[in-house]
Amino acid sequence: MTAGTLEPTLTDASCREYYRKLTAGVAVVTACGPSGWSGTTVSTLTSVSITPPIVLCCVAQGSRTLTAIQHAGCFAVHLLADRQPDLADRFARPPSDSTRFVDLGYEVRLVHGRPVIAGTLAVGWCDLYDSTEMGDHHVVYGRLSAVRVGRGRPLAWHDRSYRVLTAPGADR
Repeated sequence: MTAGTLEPTLTDASCREYYRKLTAGVAVVTACGPSGWSGTTVSTLTSVSITPPIVLCCVAQGSRTLTAIQHAGCFAVHLLADRQPDLADRFARPPSDSTRFVDLGYEVRLVHGRPVIAGTLAVGWCDLYDSTEMGDHHVVYGRLSAVRVGRGRPLAWHDRSYRVLTAPGADR
């Protein structure tokens, strides 16, 4: 450490501040569980492997969406476009909110046993590969069985707000 710098610390507040500096694409995970369709916004979605095609997302403990994924054994992952912060906000509501799919403004259909929201940047159909409890979340691994990729730019999350990606030097 150089003179004048603070010693590193770890508190809940400093950990949250550190996490806020991460930049992530925004996704909505949906599944069909014992109480019907469920979905949640996630900002942790990572490709794990191409062979086999595995992705992982983190879903809060006690979430109805986690229960639905475990019940159904499958789920859909929707990558949101830069014009869809409303969709991200809707699915980020507290788990007790049961109106996530009501008057959504996007067509939703059951496709291969998963609720699929039309108009997102991309959709991946996943079979539950594994799930591991990790702190206050579950790390959910999904094996992709199909994908649909559209056109556009992704919605990003950084420092507690949505961001739009632009290429360096591009018109803003």
